[in-house]
Amino acid sequence: MKKLLILPILILGSNLFAQTDSTEKAILYKKMLDKEIVQTEFSRIAMKWNETMNEFKKYPDLPFDKSRQVHYSFLNKFMNFNKEKLFNRILEWLTINYGIVPSYIYSNLEDGKIIFRNSLNLNTGSTCNFTTVISIKNEKILMEYFGIAYQTFYEGHYSDDTWIPDKTINVDINQVFPIILRKPTEWKLYLNMLKATSEIFNTETKNLYEYILSYDSSYMF
Repeated sequence: MKKLLILPILILGSNLFAQTDSTEKAILYKKMLDKEIVQTEFSRIAMKWNETMNEFKKYPDLPFDKSRQVHYSFLNKFMNFNKEKLFNRILEWLTINYGIVPSYIYSNLEDGKIIFRNSLNLNTGSTCNFTTVISIKNEKILMEYFGIAYQTFYEGHYSDDTWIPDKTINVDINQVFPIILRKPTEWKLYLNMLKATSEIFNTETKNLYEYILSYDSSYMF
C-alpha cells in the first residue's frame, strides 16, 4: 500500500477562520455600542449565548476566503501517485459513491481539474448543496468546497385550528450568521447545521484519500 505523507488538513493560508465565537460576541457588542440595543438586552443575550456555548462545547469555526465567503480547502499529499493515477481514482470514487459520471462533471486531465455540483443530507434533516473543485498535481490533491447552501423541508401541520402548509426553505451558508442575532430558539439548529457541514466535508475528504490509497489492493486478484 502506498504511504500517505500527511493527513488531509484544512488550509489556513488565505482561508482564515473568520467566523468564530469571538466574532459573534463582537457583533453583539457593536450592536450595543451603536445603541441598537440597550445594555440590559446585551447582557441578557450574552448570558444566554454563553450558556449555549458551554452546552455546545465549541463554536463550529468557519474558514473564509478573501471575499469573506465560506470556503473549505483541504490538501492531501501522496507518495508515488502521479497526476493521471490520482485523476482516474477520483473519477472512480465519484462514480461508485454518487453515480456522478463524466458527462455530469467538468474533468480535464491536462489541467488537473475536476469540478462538480453535489448535495448531501446532513444529520440535522437539511440537505447541503455545494460546489467541489479538485485540483490535481503529481502526488498532491487540493479539494475545495464552496457555494454552500441548505435546503430544508417542513411538512404541513396544524397550529391550533390553523393548517400550516408544506414549505421548503433555502438558505445560503453566508446568510446563517451572525447566529447570535437570531432568535435564541434557533441558535442550536444553526450551530448544529454548521457543525454537520464541517464534519461532512472532513469525512468526504478522508473517504476519498482512503479510496486512493487502496489502489494496490484493488488489483490483487
